[in-house]
Amino acid sequence: MSTATDPSIRYGFIGVGVMGWGMAMNLREKIPKEAQMKICEISESRRNSFVQEVQGKGVVNIANSPKEVAEQSDVVITMLPRDEHVRDVFTNPDTGLLLAIPRETPVHFIDCSTITTTTSVEIGKLVSESKVGTFIDAPVSGGPNGANSGTLAMMVGGSEEDWQWAEPILRMLGKNVFYCGPPGAGLATKQINNYLSSVCTVGVCEAMNMGVKYGLDPKKLADVINVSSGRCYNSLDQNPVKGVTPGAASEKDFVGGFSVELCKGVLDMGVALGKQVGAQSILSDRIVAIYDKALKDERTRGKDSRSIYRFFEDDDVL
Repeated sequence: MSTATDPSIRYGFIGVGVMGWGMAMNLREKIPKEAQMKICEISESRRNSFVQEVQGKGVVNIANSPKEVAEQSDVVITMLPRDEHVRDVFTNPDTGLLLAIPRETPVHFIDCSTITTTTSVEIGKLVSESKVGTFIDAPVSGGPNGANSGTLAMMVGGSEEDWQWAEPILRMLGKNVFYCGPPGAGLATKQINNYLSSVCTVGVCEAMNMGVKYGLDPKKLADVINVSSGRCYNSLDQNPVKGVTPGAASEKDFVGGFSVELCKGVLDMGVALGKQVGAQSILSDRIVAIYDKALKDERTRGKDSRSIYRFFEDDDVL
């Protein structure tokens, strides 16, 4: 019997925020109806709203602490904003997951948070030393839409044995699930991808602005790019010029979406990873400077990361 179809497996989910909400909803819908599931969320209103909305998909109970989740679950998925949150959830001396008493069968911890590889590897070692369970890093890509629809890309780091055990569960949350290698490899892959995405965003903004200023129809320009060698996600699905891509953040004047704040956080991780391994970069300083500006500028602060197009549009990049 697959782990995904075993009704005796108990699930815990910590963090039902922007991404965790859709992931936890999909998990509850796809696991057997009789399987038990607990959630732990610091926001009481968010927690209560989730429990109310999930009715009909299966029973979900509320846990008052991560420790309680670990004590009453066989699989624990964490989806948290930053390193310090993950560290606290696992190691808090009063409420942490690792306070659970080790038992005969391990708790399988799956951390989907986007954090530094250093912190993740450290947490993995603490899990191993505690004898409470196993640990894999499984960061995701695809945004809230992917979380809600269960079509996320997931990048996994950990032992092959732990990956094989968790794979059926991960495939309930994502469409494209990759085993990337040992602990930290999933996060390294995610951060490299996000770094490249930021580079491509800047390139698309620059190219589209060039075309608009020449007088080209931006829709026709994008149509050509998207069947040619310049095609990328940000030219095809998230073109920064309004009216080019239905459903893109630009259609909503960059309200919502993948914020410049989130983008800058993952970009910094990718740049730090490059420095850590001694990989030469000739673009990172410029890209980081643009997003540093975006954090402070009223045209882009709190907006979708593609809002940096406004800098190009206004001839005011750096």
